[in-house]
Amino acid sequence: MEAGGGIAARFTWHPEYAGRLLLDVRDELVREIGADQRAYALAMEAAEAREDDALASVLRLERRWGPYDLNWAEADPEQLADRIVQWEWERERRQELFPFSEVRDQAPLPDVPPAQQSWLDWLRRLFGPRANNE
Repeated sequence: MEAGGGIAARFTWHPEYAGRLLLDVRDELVREIGADQRAYALAMEAAEAREDDALASVLRLERRWGPYDLNWAEADPEQLADRIVQWEWERERRQELFPFSEVRDQAPLPDVPPAQQSWLDWLRRLFGPRANNE
């Protein structure tokens, strides 16, 4: 994410972030992810007492952050924001709104324990590609 010439990188084409500095977008994402992680934790704590409300909250948050990381609720907000910003910057660079899955599928997979990998494989088979949400 090079801006060149010592000038801060700024979105110019992007339909959502045009005119904003890349660093400002990243900071906003870090705050939003952190807030949504806290909201997720509260919804899970209240799940027994208010099951319907908790489910609606959890599903809304999963739809928002799940495409970026299935483990978003426990992910480091700064690292997740970095991945999202890299993707958004690449969209800016190409001037094309391609889905995050295109970047995610090209990224090397981290070392995942076999038990967790089988769980992730099961989730992928269950939910399949989410092209219409990305």
